[in-house]
Amino acid sequence: MDLMKIRPPRTVPIPDSDKESSYQWHPGFHLDAMMRVSKSSLGASDFCMQQYFIKYVLGVKEPSNDAMTRGSNVHDAIDDWYANFDLDHAIKLKSKGYHAVLDWFLSLMPESNPERGNFELGEQEHLRKIMVVEARRFMDSDSKYFLPVGNEVPLNAIIQIKGVTVHLNGIVDRLFEDSEGNLHIHELKTGKWKESKFKWEGMREEMAFYAYLIKHCNHEEFGGRDALFWGWDYTGGDDLFRGREPVRVQEIQSMLKKLDELISTHIQYDGLQHGRQFDLIDPYRQKTVCEPWCKVKGFCPRFGEVMKFE
Repeated sequence: MDLMKIRPPRTVPIPDSDKESSYQWHPGFHLDAMMRVSKSSLGASDFCMQQYFIKYVLGVKEPSNDAMTRGSNVHDAIDDWYANFDLDHAIKLKSKGYHAVLDWFLSLMPESNPERGNFELGEQEHLRKIMVVEARRFMDSDSKYFLPVGNEVPLNAIIQIKGVTVHLNGIVDRLFEDSEGNLHIHELKTGKWKESKFKWEGMREEMAFYAYLIKHCNHEEFGGRDALFWGWDYTGGDDLFRGREPVRVQEIQSMLKKLDELISTHIQYDGLQHGRQFDLIDPYRQKTVCEPWCKVKGFCPRFGEVMKFE
């Protein structure tokens, strides 16, 4: 396994544009690029600003683990399943009932990933749970609206906040459209759902980022549209948990406030790698957040470590 290391300043091209963006942006950034923000980077800044600094500004990439590999395998399999779905055949099977549809859905599930090899981390069980719920949805819904209108949709938006040009980017797992033309955002998670106010709030703010991104993006089909619903699947429990609710304006406002705070921190950032402008997590949360969850503690001054530069 490669040791974690700090990466040099870098920029990423913005699709369908001659511009570039960077997570490392600050007022004195010497490269001609705008500030880059994704759903994941904004979520990391809310979780712990110092972890955000280490992972996104310093570019320290945490080691891959089984959960990441399993999640990637399940996502790839479901993406391909929707992309290659034979709707006409499914409609023919519908008259034979739920179990005929489910058996066919399950028969389409792969046992390996072309790039990562055979599934050995319980991927099939996650896929089975999705197929059980999707087969039921297919039986209960109008077949015309079963498939997503957007599958793994990359979105990009360029906005102005606090006088800073910001590139928002993300990939939405699925976009559905109902009979009235309303957009529904849907995400897939391979973790375990834990019923709590914190979990609902966290997912709502993730979805709020996507709803705002869709509204302001340059996508030919979806740009400028309002999403009416958002939802998510969690496959890590005994059964799949599917959440769904109308888009909530208050979560979009909360997300924008956190985006504003992140931009303000970058405006203050001096570009030096000590990252003092990025707050450390408070000692109370350290006991419940840092030890069990953070994978980049070796770079964090909270733990008395000296950063090693390469």
